[in-house]
Amino acid sequence: MDPRTAGDDEFLESVETTKWPGEHFGHREHVRLGWLYLRREGPEAGYERLRSTIQRYAAALGAAGKYHETVTRAWSAHVYGALKETPTLEPFEAFLKAHPELLNGRLLERHYRKETLDSEAARREWVTPDVSPLPGFP
Repeated sequence: MDPRTAGDDEFLESVETTKWPGEHFGHREHVRLGWLYLRREGPEAGYERLRSTIQRYAAALGAAGKYHETVTRAWSAHVYGALKETPTLEPFEAFLKAHPELLNGRLLERHYRKETLDSEAARREWVTPDVSPLPGFP
């Protein structure tokens, strides 16, 4: 499997079975995973599936402590907001081209103070934004 050319189904299966190479699972892949789940399953079921997949994947890589509930949900809100604007736009590369802000790793700074996101509470559970609201998300 080549991470640069993996199709959506191959990517999903590989992440879900924890076979996707960890060194190729960065911010872009998190966004792609969210895009796939939220698009296919809707906001609530898609988010729950995203959350459990990321937790399982991180645990398989020996990095269970890296999972961050607030960051995952906040990014999901942005991905879902973009999906509502362009619900049928495919493939993922076209979606990213239409929504380049999703590749900005600092996007959450618009919504949260650094201290808030760095807190253990935000890592463990959902913490509402303390700078500005996120796009609507169930």
